[in-house]
Amino acid sequence: MVKVGKRSFIPEGLIAIGLGVAVLLWFSEVLYKGQSLYGSDFILQFYPWKKFIYDHVRSQGTLPFWNPYLLSGTPFVANIQASMFYPLGILYYLLSPEKAYVYSTAVHCMLGSVFMVVFMRGLSASKSASFISALIFGFNGYFMAHLYAGHLSFVQTYIWIPLIFHFLRRFIEKCQSKDAAAAGLVLGVQILGGFPQIAFYTILASLLFVILYGFLLTKAGSSRLGLKLLLGAMVILLVGFAAAAVQVLPTLEFTGLSTRAGGVSYAMATYDSLHPKELLAFIMPDIFGNAVDSTYWRSREPWHFWETCGYVGILPLFLAFVKVEERAVRALHRFFVILVFSSLFLGLGKHNPLYPMIYRLPGFNSFRIPAQIIFLYVFGMAVLAGLGLDQILKGNLRVHKVFFVFLAGAGALLATFTIGFYVYRYPFFFQLFARFAEGPVTHVDMAAMYERISSTINRSLLFFLLSLFLIGVGAYGKMGRRLFATLVCMLVFVDIYLFSSQFVRPYTFPSQSMKEHIIARLPSSPVPGRVVTNSPLFHANDGLRWEFPSVLGYDPLMLRRYVEYVLSSQGLPMDDHVVNLHRVHDVRARLLALLNIRQMVTDGQIEAVKSDVPYAQVVPNKVVVPSTEVLAFMNSEKFDPRELVVFEEEPFSEGRTGYQDKKLTTSCKVLKYEQEKMVIRVSTERKGYLVLSEVYYPGWKAFVNGKDAEVLCGNYIFRAIPVESGDHEVKLFFVSWPFRIGMVVSLVTVAICIPLILPFRRRGKAVQSEERRSTQQG
Repeated sequence: MVKVGKRSFIPEGLIAIGLGVAVLLWFSEVLYKGQSLYGSDFILQFYPWKKFIYDHVRSQGTLPFWNPYLLSGTPFVANIQASMFYPLGILYYLLSPEKAYVYSTAVHCMLGSVFMVVFMRGLSASKSASFISALIFGFNGYFMAHLYAGHLSFVQTYIWIPLIFHFLRRFIEKCQSKDAAAAGLVLGVQILGGFPQIAFYTILASLLFVILYGFLLTKAGSSRLGLKLLLGAMVILLVGFAAAAVQVLPTLEFTGLSTRAGGVSYAMATYDSLHPKELLAFIMPDIFGNAVDSTYWRSREPWHFWETCGYVGILPLFLAFVKVEERAVRALHRFFVILVFSSLFLGLGKHNPLYPMIYRLPGFNSFRIPAQIIFLYVFGMAVLAGLGLDQILKGNLRVHKVFFVFLAGAGALLATFTIGFYVYRYPFFFQLFARFAEGPVTHVDMAAMYERISSTINRSLLFFLLSLFLIGVGAYGKMGRRLFATLVCMLVFVDIYLFSSQFVRPYTFPSQSMKEHIIARLPSSPVPGRVVTNSPLFHANDGLRWEFPSVLGYDPLMLRRYVEYVLSSQGLPMDDHVVNLHRVHDVRARLLALLNIRQMVTDGQIEAVKSDVPYAQVVPNKVVVPSTEVLAFMNSEKFDPRELVVFEEEPFSEGRTGYQDKKLTTSCKVLKYEQEKMVIRVSTERKGYLVLSEVYYPGWKAFVNGKDAEVLCGNYIFRAIPVESGDHEVKLFFVSWPFRIGMVVSLVTVAICIPLILPFRRRGKAVQSEERRSTQQG
């Protein structure tokens, strides 16, 4: 048995130093070369958003609220993934996005590890055990694979889980309002990080924690305590959403108008589910190849790799089976066992026979990729491994009976794969591909894939044997506590490093000389005309990155009507699964003429697109058509956008219905176009509707000659403003009232909670008592 010492041999600061060294080691190549960090979604999605914010703040000194460059205009303030209000996103306001991404990611990696130490130390775990948990949580394969994928919002939300649970545990045990307020504020910060699905799963886990640990596992049995815990959980949720209201309210408004309104289909909700076969990669992480060198062979979709990569190391799997003897920690241990299995159960998605019922529960039909809940498995395994090591260091090495089942199964599996690979090579690969691949394996480099599989089998077998040897020596040998803890830390460190360090790669944004030559000839606002980029040189969000008005765009949240409008223009049915409008085949389609498309980029060339529908025009006539028939009507010969505007309900303003014989003499000139402000001079001989080639969205306010005017939704997605005969100056402003209300709610919430968390009162009372005592003694 491991010799138990009386004093800790690790200084308090050594844990932080060790984690700092780990961060530097993982990010050393990137930091040394002074390059950016590679991440596919960061390059394609997050970089344009962050650059837009950075440029706007530096040039105008304000945050951007409307984005005129993508999807013909969309509310930027409602884009939660842009994380404009995330407190730790301050680096993106001080540094260029490519530099901020490196330092911000390294800081988040360090903070997540430190938060894990705080949580484990709160459980009275030893410093060695806390360090192991932090190492697993901060550098595991799932987290680092998402880093390689460039999921900035995942990084910003994932790291807060241990801190939320730290304050949540303190609240359950002490029922103090300051802990509830702290847990709520940290939850609010997590929500502002920009990944609602992670926050949703965190809330579910938190509620489960309150129920199982607070009600059942503590065996409190007090209805009064139960009521306090229930009210406290409600307060935590209320504080969390109130603190993040500055972002939550605009996003909720947008979500109600997006393709996600009312939930998504079952097919989309279960897209990228964890297949039970993929649990094989939890022991042999590269058995299906790897996305970093394009050897991932199980699916043709490389992103499926990082959504199902749950590798936390081999030795942590052993440590998770160690029994916890202390009664105070046993309940927590049981909860995290339940959390691990629950997250895997839910992550199965469509491969789970009960998921059709789960899909009907609130929230589950709002998100896709059930496998993303694996982050809770990683968190749970980090806690269980730390608690297991802590028990061993205390001399309590007893394992659950199921450990021997795992040991036999994992050992037999590794032995089978080793023998099959080295002895029956051709039949081995034939059976492997036949049983595990989703289709023919013809899309990868076979030689590179062979090296991947060979390496992962050898490495997994080696670490399995070393882990078994170390646990065996710890159980039956006479190894000292210090040596045992050191060897455990080293083995886990090396195991995780060999796998996950490959996901941290430097990246240099390539020269865009050819693209810049084209961009220089594109307009900077939609007034001269919008652009369609049907060219492999351009990505869907390049309009925002290079600030030219694009009809296309890539965003998980899109206005439903806009997507339906564009798809209808191409003769396609509505598809709620669309998150990437990256191409329009028929740019001269009848409906697209209203989007004021004037240029199309193909094969590095700019082609002019002619249209007789101007950007701004006064239309004299109106027609009311049911919403289900509007697009069909606009696609027919009955509709002339120069003479007729289509409404779905009778507007309050009076107007002529049907066509008039006399042609209307009008003129419209855009005097000023800014992202959130427009000024247009209009002259018309009789009343009509000023119709703009701008997407309608709540928050746009109009003033005609200084007086309030209606902004109507005409022609299904466009802004229409009633005007009388004569000369007018029309001004439009974008004002997000959900943002303004949310900002007040967030500031008030923080102002109320901060005094509860910080012990100002207690210190003040202590000082007053000391002064009174000194006075009496005097």
